[in-house]
Amino acid sequence: MKGIVVSVLLLFWAASAAHVISARHNGGPQTKAPATSKDQEQLLALGKKLFVEKCAKCHDERGDKPLTTGLPLSERKLAHDEIARMVSGRLKTASEEERQAVVLYVESFMKRD
Repeated sequence: MKGIVVSVLLLFWAASAAHVISARHNGGPQTKAPATSKDQEQLLALGKKLFVEKCAKCHDERGDKPLTTGLPLSERKLAHDEIARMVSGRLKTASEEERQAVVLYVESFMKRD
């Protein structure tokens, strides 16, 4: 199980890094991808903290609470870009690093087939 979690986190990190490189190439926001697994762990911990503070009231800590609008967040099978758009809309005053951290955390509990 731990190996699967690490693999998923590495996959999401690679996707995030590709997104950052693409954004830089296209003149988008200049965000910095985590350089080490320790940085990744810290970003994930920050994302969890912010999600619990700002989002868990409606979604629960792991996104498992059914919503009046449909499936729980954890079961919506959202793509990285969809999650990033939602987080940016909800956390408008958060820094780019904080938004990136929350996206990473949401991706960590997103159920995928």
